[in-house]
Amino acid sequence: MSMQALNHLVARSIVDPSVVASFTGGRIGEVLGELDFTPELRKRLATLQAATWAEFAVLAYRLVQAVSMPAPRIQLPSPLEGLLPKSRRADEEQVA
Repeated sequence: MSMQALNHLVARSIVDPSVVASFTGGRIGEVLGELDFTPELRKRLATLQAATWAEFAVLAYRLVQAVSMPAPRIQLPSPLEGLLPKSRRADEEQVA
């Protein structure tokens, strides 16, 4: 949902010059408040340091993508694998 809100913000900046004006004036937090960002993400986006709107958009995409990505899952071998006799495990490895 956050990526969709960010896409909406960037698209809106193309047709609504007040978005870029708010960014330039240091009031981007007001615009972010109108969109569907979590309070924490809105705060982090509002404190991004960027010299231009394009730089802000790139940094915002990176931040939203990092926040949106789920934590990597660690895949462990099955506990049953250690219980199989060695000869049976070897047969199963050859089949696969």
